[in-house]
Amino acid sequence: MERISAEKALSLVLDRVNPKEDSQNVPPDEALGRVCAAALYAPVDNPPFDRSTLDGYALRSADSAGASTANPLRLRVAGTIYAGDARTERLEPGTALRIMTGAMFPPGADCMVMQENVSTVDDGAEILLSAPVAARENYICAGEDIRKGQPLFGAGERLGFAHIAVLAAMGFAEVPVKCLPVFGLFCTGDELSPAGRPLPPGKIYNSNEALIGLRMRELGFVPKILPASGDDAGMVAAKIDAVIEELDGLVTTGAVSVGEKDIFHEVFKILGVEKLFWRLDSRPGGAILCGIYRGRPLFCLSGNPFAALTGFELIVKPAIGKIASRGDLAVRKRRVKLADSLAAKPVRRFIRARIEDGTAKFPTEHMSGQIFSIIGCNCLLDIPAGRALDAGSAAEALLF
Repeated sequence: MERISAEKALSLVLDRVNPKEDSQNVPPDEALGRVCAAALYAPVDNPPFDRSTLDGYALRSADSAGASTANPLRLRVAGTIYAGDARTERLEPGTALRIMTGAMFPPGADCMVMQENVSTVDDGAEILLSAPVAARENYICAGEDIRKGQPLFGAGERLGFAHIAVLAAMGFAEVPVKCLPVFGLFCTGDELSPAGRPLPPGKIYNSNEALIGLRMRELGFVPKILPASGDDAGMVAAKIDAVIEELDGLVTTGAVSVGEKDIFHEVFKILGVEKLFWRLDSRPGGAILCGIYRGRPLFCLSGNPFAALTGFELIVKPAIGKIASRGDLAVRKRRVKLADSLAAKPVRRFIRARIEDGTAKFPTEHMSGQIFSIIGCNCLLDIPAGRALDAGSAAEALLF
């Protein structure tokens, strides 16, 4: 297969994956970041009753007509209403009720005067009004925020903290959300050594499991981690075959180039995987192999950490986004200015960088095996083949 562009590779993948349709009901506090599976409507008004905005006195606006500093009106205080009280007796003419913020207005009262705008007499038994109070003054009507029956959220909408707060205010005990796709993560390589042990000569610790696995968690998914394996095509194929039915897709790292131990070409043959593409016309991350096995996508990324991350951001993330109905995971681009110059290279490059105030700053080293310089980066600069860029010139950035 010829090298293809990242855009063509992604198109091939997106044509073959579909949104996961399964749904489940979860408590609202477990729905954060999930995708709503059905249209939701308000079961009650919010607020569910007419209530006071502040501490003061509830009264009938008609009883305040004509009040002035020269001619204050006197109203008898008939009691107190606290938040949570539900007074059913109708407010009598010529009386007021002490009312607290958020408390339910009693029948007959149509306004509230703030406590600082009245004078009390007889140890609070009466109040003096020195100005009229308009109907609905300091008055919140039932349903002013949300009306019973109004649409809240549509199917496919991702639920953030404000959405969950609305659901809590509406009294939802369960929320229908789309099931999260389950992706496996399988790191391979004879050179991999487990953490917590002395590092033997020629070995490396497995950083890709953390790099890709935690990136998936950061995006809202919990990967199924397969124990790392050595470079044995038959053994790797058997492990994939045993677990694939439990997954919606699989991401691997390592063994996808042209060396003697780049076994995934053989793994694809053993399993009969339908190959979609192999190798992008860009670096790093150009060594990426992708196919479909039992209806599920297999993404085989480079073993070099930054190359693996680049392939994940360009191809895997938007593909998982489609499966999860997460439009926010589609490729997002932005034009930025370069803080420094870049020399021309014969191949298209994706360079790690950090955007600050519209300017992209990048480390001096861009090797695909380097991991430390990824810290703080929030984008990939897309640098065309054969093009030198001066400091201050514009470039396109793919946002993490």
